[in-house]
Amino acid sequence: MPEPAEPFDFDEVYDHETMAALDAWQPPDDESPGPSPLASRLSAWSRSSSLGMVLSASALALQKVMYPDRDDAIIIEVDADGEPHDLPIRLMLDPDDPRGSLCIVRRDPPPPVV
Repeated sequence: MPEPAEPFDFDEVYDHETMAALDAWQPPDDESPGPSPLASRLSAWSRSSSLGMVLSASALALQKVMYPDRDDAIIIEVDADGEPHDLPIRLMLDPDDPRGSLCIVRRDPPPPVV
């Protein structure tokens, strides 16, 4: 018969304040609102058993078929007639290829000091 292991001494690892906080902890009341134990048991079953995994995979596949991901393109139109052209920095972005974007920095001479 194997000998029982020596009990672990937590006082050597944790300081007095931490040990006091650990000793003061109380489990929450059963009346507190929270998820029902059925939901956690059901999700644990679906992850741990092979039948549960197959049923979960088929449910996810049906979800993909019934509610496919939407690939709608976002179109933004900007009317550029009213933009000011005398700004020191002008940025022109190419939405199809970022390498085609252009940034123009204009360096005007400083204004005269009066």
